[in-house]
Amino acid sequence: MKKIIYISVLLTTIIIASCTGSKKYFKAAEKLEKQGLFNEAADYYLVSLQRKPSNVAARIKLKEVGQKHASSLASEFFRSYNTQQLESSLESFEKLKEFTNNTAALDVKLDYPKSYDDDYQKAVENFCQKNYNQAYTLVNQKKFSNALEYIAKVKKYNPSYKTIQQLDIIAVCEPLYQSAVNSIESKNYAGALNLLSSIKNKTENYKDSRDLLDLSLAQQTKSFMLFAPKGSSDKNEKGIEDYLFSNFNQAAVQKYNTVKIINNTPFVFLPEASDINSAGNIDLIQAIRKATGTDYFYVFDVSNKQEQNSGLQKQTYKGYQEVKTRINDTLIKTTYNDFGYNKVNANRSFSYEFKYKLINAYSNQIVASQAQNMQTQDAVEYNEFLKANNANINSLFPYNPQQTATVSQYNPRNWRALFSANSTLKSMDELKTETHNKTINVFINSISTYIK
Repeated sequence: MKKIIYISVLLTTIIIASCTGSKKYFKAAEKLEKQGLFNEAADYYLVSLQRKPSNVAARIKLKEVGQKHASSLASEFFRSYNTQQLESSLESFEKLKEFTNNTAALDVKLDYPKSYDDDYQKAVENFCQKNYNQAYTLVNQKKFSNALEYIAKVKKYNPSYKTIQQLDIIAVCEPLYQSAVNSIESKNYAGALNLLSSIKNKTENYKDSRDLLDLSLAQQTKSFMLFAPKGSSDKNEKGIEDYLFSNFNQAAVQKYNTVKIINNTPFVFLPEASDINSAGNIDLIQAIRKATGTDYFYVFDVSNKQEQNSGLQKQTYKGYQEVKTRINDTLIKTTYNDFGYNKVNANRSFSYEFKYKLINAYSNQIVASQAQNMQTQDAVEYNEFLKANNANINSLFPYNPQQTATVSQYNPRNWRALFSANSTLKSMDELKTETHNKTINVFINSISTYIK
């Protein structure tokens, strides 16, 4: 029987799947009602009226069939409540309230015993008490994952019930805490950091998890010292180096929690380290490491700064404007008048060679090194009229259609667009800023990739 009902509802759903009108839902509801499927029919009558509140027939049927559906849900609640099937009774009553609230919003009032409202509240209290007791027992037995199932049931109906929030914190955090302690004891600080971070996401103050988090973070933290280049003889390149040095320091402070930058005073630059393939003076590196506790050294250099500015380059061409002249009521003459225009090109660029290397202070090994051309450029290409021209752009052609063979003609849309194309180049200062930002990103990526 259940299979037949399921098939009937499925077929009805398929029938209206592509129909969204009130009338279609009403007809589907009638079919379900004739089959004795009053609960399903009531839902369809509700949708029918929702889609068209002025549908009188749907309103009448919803009142009639909807009352049967509400009474059925009320009976389900009564049976479950009186047989202490608490979860089932709550589900039935919630369906009843949802359905009657939806009908009431459409001015269709359905009745059920109002004493059931009080019974529902009692069912909620009994349900929460039962599941709270079970959760409390499981937490004390350290069966935390099992306890979470019962905690979720209580929180669904009353998130502040007794000490359910505290039980929830313990059930979530205690297994994470114990695993974190074990990880720290085995010096697996990375694993401990992940576990303790999960605890922090749940609560800020679970036992001494904050202290353990700081400990794990400190063990994970790597320090590095950023050395400024010795200094270029080119004043402009020196300015770039100073700018990058300052911004590298700022980026390191802002971006990283587990990477700490150490002030390199009084070590201004690293002698004998300008060669990107050389680790520099090993004795000096070891001396600085012992004095500062640095794990890594970062050395960089800027050279071969270039600024290119082509200026405006213009070439003069001839275009053609379509002109239509009415001769009489039936005859229009089309001519193409030539006009002059310039095709303008300009480009501007800024670039320099950026070299860096990252040295492991303990092993004196070059962890990473790179030489990269950092460049930003901008270019414009546009057409400009030699004389003021207010013609409709769609009347302009780069060729004379009357004199150019059909096979040689092409769509002039792109050519026409050049008359309104961007004609302003980015300033050199804008290009410099973009280039520097690219270099700073290279620095950030190298630190996050290689310092572990």
